[in-house]
Amino acid sequence: MSRRTRTHTATGAAPTVHIPRQHGNRRGPQVIVVVSDEPPTLTQRAATATGRWVWKHRRTWAPTGLAILLLPVTGIVHLITPWAALAAGPAAAIPLAVLAWKAKGRPVRTHAEVARRIALAVLALAALAWLCLASWFGPAEPALMGLWSLITLDAQITWLFARLRSTLTAKGTR
Repeated sequence: MSRRTRTHTATGAAPTVHIPRQHGNRRGPQVIVVVSDEPPTLTQRAATATGRWVWKHRRTWAPTGLAILLLPVTGIVHLITPWAALAAGPAAAIPLAVLAWKAKGRPVRTHAEVARRIALAVLALAALAWLCLASWFGPAEPALMGLWSLITLDAQITWLFARLRSTLTAKGTR
């Protein structure tokens, strides 16, 4: 018999028997570790099912996951360096500058495209403004939590419609 650990199916109460390596005197008492295979609890099953569902739909819920990650990061930034909001304040104007640059460089074809660009610029402006305000006042302020919820909801809905539209155009139905 080799010295490797072996797994055997035992008949009786314990289904799995692990026999570890024997070191030193081989004539000494043998050590046998019996590990019972208990069925997972309801909590473990629920956690496993939730984890699998989240992993399966990770691309669909990307904006919400990013927002949930951003919330404690903003809280940490607020605790460590609240003055970072003053440095990040001018960044809130970037979406408006990009909107003006896109309008100048590439003319739009339809009113829907103009509306889409304006909506994305407003969403980005609101998110960056929230980031600056939450860095200064703290993300746990009730008004900022409400704004965070609205921005997250809007970003998720916009993301879902954009994915649906890209799926439909990829299939050639539009």
